[in-house]
Amino acid sequence: MGMAWTKQLTASAMVALLAIAQTAHAQNAPQGGDASGSNYLAQHFSFDALNPDVKDAITRANLAAVPFAKITLHTHDVATSADQSKPSNYTTAMSLENAGHGLVRRVEAIQDSNGNTIATRLDLTYRGYFSFLTQGISTRATSLPPVQEARKVLRFDTGTNGHVAFVYLYGSTGGQTLQDPGQFLCDSGKRYDASQLNSSIEGQVTELSCRVIDANGIETDKVTLAYLEKYSVAVTLHTHNAQRTVESTIQDFSVH
Repeated sequence: MGMAWTKQLTASAMVALLAIAQTAHAQNAPQGGDASGSNYLAQHFSFDALNPDVKDAITRANLAAVPFAKITLHTHDVATSADQSKPSNYTTAMSLENAGHGLVRRVEAIQDSNGNTIATRLDLTYRGYFSFLTQGISTRATSLPPVQEARKVLRFDTGTNGHVAFVYLYGSTGGQTLQDPGQFLCDSGKRYDASQLNSSIEGQVTELSCRVIDANGIETDKVTLAYLEKYSVAVTLHTHNAQRTVESTIQDFSVH
């Protein structure tokens, strides 16, 4: 993973560290205790951490940065699946940070119904649509898992109207590049006032219906995104795959 100190950390310690950092952002608390987490994010989830081919594709696209420094929000998430007799409820504390070049660094701390952090997910995304870099860390893990990364961009649609497509070759850090592309394909749908999602969100929303297609050409997930036009970023409202369906509602929303 690069820096020597990251090899000294257990995955559970990193989860706790990042969750504390994210919670401090969400509550506008002092940031004195999250230096290691911030350093980790800055090194491994930034434009400079991207594969050279991906950096070149982003540079050529000449993307405008998002118009905010940081957004924090909490979602209430309800998951249903065929093997569960009743839905599972949990919350996600999320931080969205302007990473330049149209990129958004996203940290999600997922908590169970008792308020315990059960996992952390880190992403470097294009405006919240899709991830160039992603890492999911479970509290049960004993070491940090590899980062999943885009290695080469084959198609990169950057508009929010009509059809959006991201087609790429990818692999995990230290591993080989998969030779068949992954795809994230979206079509825009209805448009409505963003206050319908939460009273603190300004402007309009464009919903996008998206499909995730893996390297074998199989559709693995369906995703509904809300593109928040004032902030030029998308948040997830609905996900569905063969294992489960998750519906998310935004409980609070703050711009910093």
